[in-house]
Amino acid sequence: MNERDLRYFVAVMESGGIGAAAARLGVTQPAVTKCVDRLEDALRTPLLTRKGRHVEATPAGLVFHQRAKAILQRIEETRREVSDHATGVSGHVRLGAAATMTETLLPKVIELIVREAPGITLDLMTGMNDVLRDALREDRLDMLVSPTAPGGDEFEYEPLISDDVVVVARAGHPLAGREGRMEEMLDYDWILPSSSVVLRRWLDHSFERAGLRKPRVQVEVNSLVLMPRLVGKSDLLSFCSGERLAASDLVELKCEQTTYRRSFGLLYRSDAYRSPAAMTIARFLRSVIEADEPLQGQ
Repeated sequence: MNERDLRYFVAVMESGGIGAAAARLGVTQPAVTKCVDRLEDALRTPLLTRKGRHVEATPAGLVFHQRAKAILQRIEETRREVSDHATGVSGHVRLGAAATMTETLLPKVIELIVREAPGITLDLMTGMNDVLRDALREDRLDMLVSPTAPGGDEFEYEPLISDDVVVVARAGHPLAGREGRMEEMLDYDWILPSSSVVLRRWLDHSFERAGLRKPRVQVEVNSLVLMPRLVGKSDLLSFCSGERLAASDLVELKCEQTTYRRSFGLLYRSDAYRSPAAMTIARFLRSVIEADEPLQGQ
């Protein structure tokens, strides 16, 4: 078997038929059929069952499909590695970042890219941490600027910076200007991310640990970028990074039990190839943090 046969077979599986795979690949149907026949002969077992124009994988075919995809991924990573080493600081990096880091660090990182490594292209994905980790896990990202270190050995984590997340309100809110009490916070509705997000789960648990109900969420968002503007026009409360708070007109409701202390760091898949271009981006991130003393002191 060869790389072409693997690619043809994966195309058949993903397209659901020989004809659809041939159209997708830009080859003839007999070429795809011969590929499948060669693989079945080499493996000495049927991989597909034909049902009209469509095909279904046999149990062996399902196993082979996963193996073929993994082999093709490794081949592609090998090509990228050789190419990156040949071209030095040029290459393509798929970077994920939470909104907080996008606003505070990445403009300076991009400035460094333009000035010192113009051959690097960056595909930037922003969003909630759970969505970004799924993208990293599925090889849609090369690395991620992520809060908190992960458990287990699926990822490798390099701490970069610390940050507090606190309860916030508009400057004229009835609770502003005095020590925050959790019971009083529950008199107001909240704007928060979904319950699958780490920050939301931590906040809910902090109220439960105090013997109180969870905050009532009136507005649930999948991005906190607009949160300061929404909170600033209402009596809603929210949970906000100290870094974003410093750049807004909101105020912190100081309460030790609702202060979440976290660290941000670089997250990689443990088994993934790290290109020289990706390591250049990581170096730029470190240099920006080292040069930004107020941020580093959070």
